[in-house]
Amino acid sequence: MTDLPFAAGRDALIHAVRTRGTAVVQAPPGTGKTTLAPQYVAEAVQGTQGTQGTQGSTGKVVVTQPRRVAARAAATRVAELRGVRLGDEVGYTVRGDRKAGASTLIEMVTPGVLLRRMLRDPDLDGVAAVVVDEVHERALESDLVFAMLAQLRELRDDLVVVAMSATVDGARFAGLLADPPAPVVDVPSPIHALDVRYADSAASMVNRDRRSRTAVQDVVLATVRRALAETHGDVLVFVPTIRDTTTLADRLAGDGVEAFALHGRLSTAEQAAVVRGGGNTRRVVVATDVAESSLTVPGVRVVVDSCLARTARRDTSRDMSVLVTEVASQASCTQRGGRAGREGPGTVYRCITAEQFAKAPAFAPPAVTTSDLTSAMLDVACWGSPRGADLPLPDAFPGPASDAAEATLRSLGAVDADGRVTDVGRRLAAVPTDPRLARGATVASRRVDVRTVAAVLHVVDEGSRVSDLPAAVRQARGSQGARRLERLLDAGTSSPDLRGEDAVAYTVACAFPGLVAHRVGDSNRYLTASGTGVVWRDAKAHSSAWIAIADLGRNSGNTSSTEALVHTAVPLSRELALQAASPLLTDELTCTWTPGGPAGKLQARRVRGLGAIGLSSTPVATADLSEATRAAAVRRGLASHGMDVLTWSDNARSLRRRIQYLHVNGVDGYPDVRGGESELLDFVVPDLAAGRRPDLAGLLRGLIPWDRPVDTYAPTTLTLPSGRTVRLTYPQVDDAPDTPPVVSTRLQDCFGLHDSPEVAGRRVRFELLSPAGRPVAVTDDPGGFWSGVYAQVRAEMRGRYPKHPWPENP
Repeated sequence: MTDLPFAAGRDALIHAVRTRGTAVVQAPPGTGKTTLAPQYVAEAVQGTQGTQGTQGSTGKVVVTQPRRVAARAAATRVAELRGVRLGDEVGYTVRGDRKAGASTLIEMVTPGVLLRRMLRDPDLDGVAAVVVDEVHERALESDLVFAMLAQLRELRDDLVVVAMSATVDGARFAGLLADPPAPVVDVPSPIHALDVRYADSAASMVNRDRRSRTAVQDVVLATVRRALAETHGDVLVFVPTIRDTTTLADRLAGDGVEAFALHGRLSTAEQAAVVRGGGNTRRVVVATDVAESSLTVPGVRVVVDSCLARTARRDTSRDMSVLVTEVASQASCTQRGGRAGREGPGTVYRCITAEQFAKAPAFAPPAVTTSDLTSAMLDVACWGSPRGADLPLPDAFPGPASDAAEATLRSLGAVDADGRVTDVGRRLAAVPTDPRLARGATVASRRVDVRTVAAVLHVVDEGSRVSDLPAAVRQARGSQGARRLERLLDAGTSSPDLRGEDAVAYTVACAFPGLVAHRVGDSNRYLTASGTGVVWRDAKAHSSAWIAIADLGRNSGNTSSTEALVHTAVPLSRELALQAASPLLTDELTCTWTPGGPAGKLQARRVRGLGAIGLSSTPVATADLSEATRAAAVRRGLASHGMDVLTWSDNARSLRRRIQYLHVNGVDGYPDVRGGESELLDFVVPDLAAGRRPDLAGLLRGLIPWDRPVDTYAPTTLTLPSGRTVRLTYPQVDDAPDTPPVVSTRLQDCFGLHDSPEVAGRRVRFELLSPAGRPVAVTDDPGGFWSGVYAQVRAEMRGRYPKHPWPENP
């Protein structure tokens, strides 16, 4: 073990653990921190100098790894180093697989496994230390575990907590972990020289349709073939999905290359065979990001990086997190490339251009900022920290996503109005899946046997894209993962009445009620209860009016389409659809008012629906509606169309303008009559709701204060020095507040006028016209006009209109 670079950090780590009980470890991938640090921590908490003995131990060391494949591989490697059998002194526990027992001293687990344990046993009895590896990846469950451990140390100062990462802001995590900050153990490891080669623009992954799996695989395959021709040593290939790993490995095998797929769903034996390596044959290992950190593949001297990553994003149509393929961060690509330089000089092929790499994000965003937070919000509520308010999270839950998640949990009965967990919530949290799936399984088990329900949950939660879900469920029945879910679920009904495909469809519909969908016409297009348009290309789409959708994705075949593509669905009957999604059933009386005629038009219908799916719509006589219902419809209609759609006489329109002008200019007693929530609306609505044409002028007169007559405060006419009476035009009710009243008249009518009259404190604006009625000037300061630009106007006008007076001093 002493030949691994991380061995240089042994003394510093043991000292930090024994003196402070906390540490933050920084060391690049391949230095051996994942295999050595847990042993050093175990040595420190045992109080011995050896690495084999267990005497003096106060509990086990639990180590989190971000992925199942990494947890199994790390446990296998540590057991080999310590010369013990896997499952005894060193073991692992991941979802659906466990090799550990009462004598286990070092146990590798995924963050999800530890999170469930902490919710069952908040004190972590029997655990002396926890090592959280790869905290820089900022996975949601890893963030929660880190924050809960930091809080637990306030009650259990004997609990050792160590956070480790290849690239992390050590000072920040040290401050979150302890006060004063935890010690930082930094073990650098020089990487051998790397020859980084970029794609040209024509072959760049960014310039291809990344939603097309074939396009992605073709680019990567061409790059691998180039690497095999130009370099020596084993090749590690990074692709975004599990299907990409298996397909590319098969295609390379067809070229006569010894190729292996490496991903989190391999069995322990399959994984060990890939990671162990050996032999004289050149290998190509096609991996997902499981090989980016925590897991070292020996013999690698070449890395081919697709520069793509699968990232969790919140899908509002499905109301949960989904995985999308996007360009990886620079930090991620750098870590991947570093795998080629651990054992000597290496070569890195990136499937994007150098310019595109420079434009990639520096770091991937934390999952807490992009993911659906429903499960996380339930977990922190079970922990006793609703909304994570007092948890030292690296990043707080975003407000809008938290609100949406809490609303979902309340609808499930999992939390109360204050966000505190309920008994139902604790039962849902005990099932290691999304709370909505757990709740759907509980409902489905009233009519479906629990083995089938557990198998459906197992297949759906694994995320495997299957074309025949009932067949996949039959195959999963009795599997280790399904049996585990079966034990955690309620016993369910003792006499199920649904079997076969109906049982599968009903369970899926209960789990995803918003994705129950109804066919649109005779096409293969469907509308989901949540309102999303989808396309199902399966042949059954032409004969199934109702379907339960288990897997939904983008429509890669039509980039302009807003519809989603159904990957996995099961036909179901209308009866089962309505029963499974019964919380979404609506039966509403709708009433609308639209303008037209003297009083507009009221229409009412009784509409039944399943979410966004309309089931029936029948007309209802408006005379049978209550006055309040009709009035509410009129208000909504006027809010939508505006008050101007009413039939206004010239007198009413002028009066409304004057009242609004006085209101805007602060004359006491004059109300806002624009519409919306104005007093005028309150008077208009009853007449319209009763089908009568409102007397708008009369209603407006009723709003005028008796001691401030509108004709006095906002007259309709103005008498000029020439003796001519002209009309005042007031601004539209929706005009800007500083718009004055306007008089439009011939310039000669204003001779002798030196000061503009005021209306409600604002000077009247004069539009001065030529004898032919054409505008020549605009002013609200006649005196200034006569002494200023009038001379120029006079010079131009008197030759054109010699019969009209143009005095020098009007």
